[in-house]
Amino acid sequence: MKINLDYFNVFKEPALFAALIARHAFTRKTAPKSNAVLIVNPCLIGEFAASAPALYEFTRKHKGTEIDLLVSPMLKSLAQHITGVRAVYTAQSVFAREYKKVIVLRISSDAYRILGAIKTARVQTALPHFIRYGIHLIWNLFRGKAPKSWREVSFAILNEVPRDMPFDDIFSISSEEYARVLALPALQAGREKVVIHTGASWPMMRWEKERWIELLQRINALGLFEFIFVGAERDIEDYEYISSRLKFKTYSVISQINLFELVLLLRSADYFIGIDSGPANMAHLADLQSVTILGPGPHMFMPSNANDIVVDKSNGRGIYQRFFLKKNGFMQKITVDEVYQSFYNMLNKL
Repeated sequence: MKINLDYFNVFKEPALFAALIARHAFTRKTAPKSNAVLIVNPCLIGEFAASAPALYEFTRKHKGTEIDLLVSPMLKSLAQHITGVRAVYTAQSVFAREYKKVIVLRISSDAYRILGAIKTARVQTALPHFIRYGIHLIWNLFRGKAPKSWREVSFAILNEVPRDMPFDDIFSISSEEYARVLALPALQAGREKVVIHTGASWPMMRWEKERWIELLQRINALGLFEFIFVGAERDIEDYEYISSRLKFKTYSVISQINLFELVLLLRSADYFIGIDSGPANMAHLADLQSVTILGPGPHMFMPSNANDIVVDKSNGRGIYQRFFLKKNGFMQKITVDEVYQSFYNMLNKL
């Protein structure tokens, strides 16, 4: 039986939170000279996109405090542009620093190790929220209901009240940075831009390549769009297969741009179609109209934009498929007709 080991990593976090609390309790604490706060958030792309509004809200409410972030290396380019953040570190660059407080939203083995070298009088972890949220997820899986989003939980961990806020408030972006992305060849054509993301590392989250081919052929017949594929290096094979079977030109920036450039690309596009993934959550963050093809639940990052559409056969259930391979999963039940009609409805605001 094939097992999705990546998803099991989340079960390590409560133990690391507890170990961090215990280690700090038995460590000699001195009043730090620094007035800065470190927020630790080494998570995946989708989770970071969901937490970005809460991070900005924290910096807005604490303007007299210098705020640093510790994130996964792939997130650094985006995290550096959150308004109000002083510095962004990865696990390799944050040794021997002082903070008046460390707030740990998410934790990894590397982050736990690095935090042992940081001097602080106070450590606040997300452990109580993690426990409550775990119970909440399980309860809603049984009920087949959409759970509270990680966006809301991030606000709660930082003791902030959830609110909607403009993208341009959350991120500080220069006109020169926008100009560099707008110069990409994929954005030069005059027609409306549809960003496509097909890739997933876990088979139960994948939609068949042949269905993508049929979907794009049908959308292209409308005669209105350019298609831009995004993703990681592992998605190149999918793109080459799909694009080689299409009779019209497509564009790819797969593995060619960083996350910050991706979010600017999404801001510059007109629509997004993709699976439930990091780029899909980035599209929601960028306030880009989206059709998201959902796999098994729980769906922690449901779009908050009323103009977005999700195509879902799981009814919020199916956590087994998140961890174990199964024939005829929920993704396989989603037809090309359903995704095409969802895009058509969004396009025509039906």
